[in-house]
Amino acid sequence: MKKVFQYIGYLFYRMFIFGFRITPFWLLYLESDVISFLIFRVFRYRVKVVDRNLLLCFPEKTKEERDEIKRKYYKYMVDLFMEGLKGYTYPAEKLRKHLVYDDLSIPERLYAEGKSMIVAMGHHGNWEWTTQTVKYEHKHKFCAIFKPLKNQYISNFTVKCREQRGTHFCPIEKTRFAFGMREKQPTGFCMAGDQNSTNTKRSYWVKFFGVDTVCLPGIENYAKLFDLPVIFMEIRRVKRGYYRCYVSMIVEDPSKCEKGEITQKYMSKLEEVMRNQPETWLWSHKRWKTTLNPDGTTETNKLYKDL
Repeated sequence: MKKVFQYIGYLFYRMFIFGFRITPFWLLYLESDVISFLIFRVFRYRVKVVDRNLLLCFPEKTKEERDEIKRKYYKYMVDLFMEGLKGYTYPAEKLRKHLVYDDLSIPERLYAEGKSMIVAMGHHGNWEWTTQTVKYEHKHKFCAIFKPLKNQYISNFTVKCREQRGTHFCPIEKTRFAFGMREKQPTGFCMAGDQNSTNTKRSYWVKFFGVDTVCLPGIENYAKLFDLPVIFMEIRRVKRGYYRCYVSMIVEDPSKCEKGEITQKYMSKLEEVMRNQPETWLWSHKRWKTTLNPDGTTETNKLYKDL
């Protein structure tokens, strides 16, 4: 019975995607304005979570400044959702005009040297479009690590839409297997590590906006395990519907890094990006669920206790 309901949901999803296919961007953003108003002003979706996250990260800003970031965030969040769905059926040659890559000398050099790499990304800008267009601009083969949706029909469909642009998508539970691709040709492994980690014993603790923050270990662990350089992909929003990507080196030789060093460099770079454009990150995510005590023990953060 569960699969029946999932399939029905999938059919509605397909019709939903078709609607996005025939909807022009100007109308899409008009709808986005209405939806973001309802989510922010009427339904107040996770407004308290956003408020507390912004206060934690930007205590030096005035309430008015944080409120302005919050207002822009809700518009961005809905735009991101709309753009992601539109991108599934939008022609690749047109989509490439919406997301431009800056200096690519670093990945080009790594490719010339026959090296694979980890492309560390954050949930900022439009990472969905980035994974769908990156293959057109780089010589590497690309593999994006993702967490499958609970509805297997929708999940399989979205993967099919994404992979038609040349990037292979690998479910997170098969990450280690995916890294075998590097043996055949230089590969870029797209990974995001800025989500909350529930396994604090296997994760790394770093300073993020001056706060002790637990981080997923994947980027650092796989970089060291397979001796891969780590580059950072910044996705800067230029204007509505348009982005520019900037590539920088985080670590060239992971074997020379101390435990947690790669993760700290990655999160520090992400913080730098977020300070420059704070509204384009997922502030409604309960990122700081766990707190680190002075004695090294951990406990549930009281930041979201009453939410």
